Amino acid sequence: MGEKTFTWTNPKDLSETYLSLDSDERKKFVVDRTMKPPIGELMNFKGVEIDEEGSVTFIAAPEECHYNPLGNVHGGFAATLLDSCNSITANCSLDKGYATMTAEIKVSYLRGISLDTGDMFAKGKIEKLGRRVIFVSGKLTDSEGTLYATATSTELVVEVK
Repeated sequence: MGEKTFTWTNPKDLSETYLSLDSDERKKFVVDRTMKPPIGELMNFKGVEIDEEGSVTFIAAPEECHYNPLGNVHGGFAATLLDSCNSITANCSLDKGYATMTAEIKVSYLRGISLDTGDMFAKGKIEKLGRRVIFVSGKLTDSEGTLYATATSTELVVEVK
């Protein structure tokens, strides 16, 4: 029987800090990872990178606790990585006072993931930036660039106080 123990930052403190930041500050905050969101710790997020175009890449490694009863990593692992990278890509394009919520995500699975797959890289890219809706696409690859899953997301822009 396996066991996993982890700690995280209080989600209320995390969101209050994040939502008070402008787009440039959000990018630095996400890459810094001083505050640890619960989902990131649960999913074994190992790092975040942001390129010059503003695309966000989440890096995570599957663990035994991500396995399903069929003997491979549950599809929710890929979906969570893709939702995270797409959502944060959209959020990092917004100034303080605004955030996005995923309204819809479609994930296409292309191959199975296992412990042997190693580090996974989920990269989001804004396809259309609107005032009320942001459309984002994501790709999940391994360190060799092999494609494992793709996702398209519709992110609703909401005003937060």
